[in-house]
Order: sequence, then structure tokens, then C-alpha cells
Amino acid sequence: MSDLPRVILDTNTLLRGFANRDCASGQIISLCERRNLLLLLSRPVIAEYRRVLGAAAILRRNPDITSANVELVLRRLRYVGHFLAETNAHFDLARDRDDEPFLELDIDGSATHLITNDNDLLALASDHDDATKRFRQRLHALRVLRPEQFIREYRPKRL
Repeated sequence: MSDLPRVILDTNTLLRGFANRDCASGQIISLCERRNLLLLLSRPVIAEYRRVLGAAAILRRNPDITSANVELVLRRLRYVGHFLAETNAHFDLARDRDDEPFLELDIDGSATHLITNDNDLLALASDHDDATKRFRQRLHALRVLRPEQFIREYRPKRL
């Protein structure tokens, strides 16, 4: 198994990086494309990426993002990433069901980092409700970080 960080990008991270390749999210996408990070993907996660990135409101606000560009980026990421054809884990997150596929991929893919700006996901490391306690029990080695935090911690060690 590779010693590269095994990362999962939340949809908001992918969207920001897609819209601006110079921001921290864009730098992370570039690191994945150069295979300096092992990006974990699954069918449900790619479906979520496609649903959000292809939404009419996103396409209207970001003229550089087109349906064709979205498909190209998703194909490229699947090519350089590690695709899990099936995820068998189940994680119930009642407060945001759309985040469940990311957590299930975290479990089955043995992720080291979940990179996100989503406050619900960031709170999993410190909140005290039942879901966050279950999260820390099942994924005690996973770090949930904002893209800027990840870049600050990763770059000096690797580049």
C-alpha cells in the first residue's frame, strides 16, 4: 500500500478547485492529478460531484465550468485516483444525508484526510452528539481539514 495521503475531497472542495486552480482547493486537485496524493473515489461520490457541479445554478455562475468540462475533470480524477467500485460501509448522518457517501468512502478506503469546507463535516472531529462519537470511534485516524490547513501541513513535508 502506498504511503501517500489517502484523501477524499468533499464536493465544495472540488467545486472551488475547479473554479480557481490557484486556490488551496485547486492546488490539492493538482497534487491529485500529479499523483502526489491518492484521491479516493466511489460511484456515489462521483454521482454527487456530477449532480452538484452540473447544476444549472453552478453552470450559470461559473462560465468556465461546462458540462463537458465537468465530465473531463471527473474522468481525469478517476484515472489518477483510486476508485472503489463498491462501498460496503454504512454510516448514518441524519443531519446531512448527502455527506454519508463521503464518510462511507472514508471507512472503506481507509482515508487519511477528508478535505472540506463543510461545517457539518468539520464538526465531526469535535462535536459531542451520537453521530460524531460514532465517527471518531470508526475513523479515529482520519483528519478532517479545510483545504488551506491541508496545504499548510502537507506542502512543507512533501514538496
